[in-house]
Amino acid sequence: MGKTALVLGGGAPNATLMSGALSVFAEAGVHFDVISTAGAGALIGLLYLAPGRGLTPAQALRSTIEMGIADAIYDHYPVNYKVFQKPGAVADAFRALVAANPMAQALEQQYGDSAMAKLFGDWMKLLVASACPTDLSPKSLGLCASVPFLEETVDFDALRASPTGFYVNAYNITERRMQNFRREVITADHCRAALAYPFLYPPFPIRDPDTDKECLYYEGAAHDCLNYKALVEHEPEVTRIVVFDVLGADALMRAPRDLYDAWLLSIIVPTVAIAQDDTKLFKALYNHDPERELFQMPFAIPEEHLPYALDWSRSNLETLFHIGEESARAYLAGEGSTLLA
Repeated sequence: MGKTALVLGGGAPNATLMSGALSVFAEAGVHFDVISTAGAGALIGLLYLAPGRGLTPAQALRSTIEMGIADAIYDHYPVNYKVFQKPGAVADAFRALVAANPMAQALEQQYGDSAMAKLFGDWMKLLVASACPTDLSPKSLGLCASVPFLEETVDFDALRASPTGFYVNAYNITERRMQNFRREVITADHCRAALAYPFLYPPFPIRDPDTDKECLYYEGAAHDCLNYKALVEHEPEVTRIVVFDVLGADALMRAPRDLYDAWLLSIIVPTVAIAQDDTKLFKALYNHDPERELFQMPFAIPEEHLPYALDWSRSNLETLFHIGEESARAYLAGEGSTLLA
């Protein structure tokens, strides 16, 4: 039998859909020889393959719920200050001081699983985030710092030692081409380059592993949301491809609730449309081999929840995680049952 690959695409607010589904696949014993990622899918794949902080893959995937903001705060201040942090050298220095201060760290911890404990922890994080200085200005190239929490959430040494193939794509602005980074060379900075979504993050500079030339990069998912290209170019032995379908663009086409929701829609709707086109192109151009199977796992999101599916509230991320779990169980019990063989 050939290799089995998993394709994880972009769409950060829906990351817990993927993490919930992937935790069920892992629990069921589905083995992946290759994981090909783009955008937010890279973080989910890394948490599954090489979690940091001594967590198991299951614990790391479930921890994505903690990216959400307590509802009592989010209802009045709908900004994810945990994920999107202030940019600049002074902001980096401030975060380093906070990380080195045991008292500041103690205040930010969540002591217990109760709603009140989580609210207190998120409130302390908001105070710290508000106190953080920044040099953001109209001349800045992006709103946020380039994913400063990667080193503490991912074990990059374990990633490079893993026998599982891993790819993340990025768009090389300097060379004007899409590029795939392989497991053997990936560092936190390669991931920052692959997550540098325009406007949210500035272009990220790293050395091109192919040419050893310093180049600027943007997030690959802004151009190629589902990274089938890595499989086509580098993994000819793959015969089974599992792709987690992101939310349908038609389902997201709705009137926004407010200006912030409209901004989220402006980012996610084009990304989802690109993902749908990527799968159509892959089927039309590359998936003619009768030995190769494409498993598209859908997410059964209730229609009444769709208006809230892009929220960064903790309740939404927890709901999406459970929907991911339920969708994966239903898929493996039905159409995807051959993946268990």
